Amino acid sequence: MLTIYDRNGNKRADIAPDDSSTQQKEVQGENVLSLSFTHYEHIALDVNDYTDYLGERYWLTERYTPKQVNECEWDYDLKLYGVESLIKRFLVLETTDGDTNPLFTLTATPREHVAMVVKAINDGMGHITDWKTGTVEGTELITIDYEGMYCDEALKAIAEKAGGKA
Repeated sequence: MLTIYDRNGNKRADIAPDDSSTQQKEVQGENVLSLSFTHYEHIALDVNDYTDYLGERYWLTERYTPKQVNECEWDYDLKLYGVESLIKRFLVLETTDGDTNPLFTLTATPREHVAMVVKAINDGMGHITDWKTGTVEGTELITIDYEGMYCDEALKAIAEKAGGKA
């Protein structure tokens, strides 16, 4: 049994995924939870609704409309995405002047670069504050050209410049 929540953490429904449901997780790649189930009432599902599975959170990235089988039965085939997949859709934006500019260069410590990426992830997920900057190795200044760079690419670039691993 899994519980689906709306973006604010309110319970939408408890569901029982069928045997065709899967989790596909790749190293430095996609993390997708595919859920198939039948429910006996319509569940309105929207962007950023989520479920927790095996200690990880998975989000819906688009509004979903189920297939109505009959008057009191709906079939669902959902794809929910882990944070590894979500950050690929968020641009790193320079926001210090109140603008949102995706074309800029920054010279800063690796920690400052990571903090900016974490802010972009939080902003992209609806201006939340769930994601925090943890321990970041390296104190030397590094320069990164953020020319329309997505958060996943930025984290890899920071790791490469700082001499670490993404």
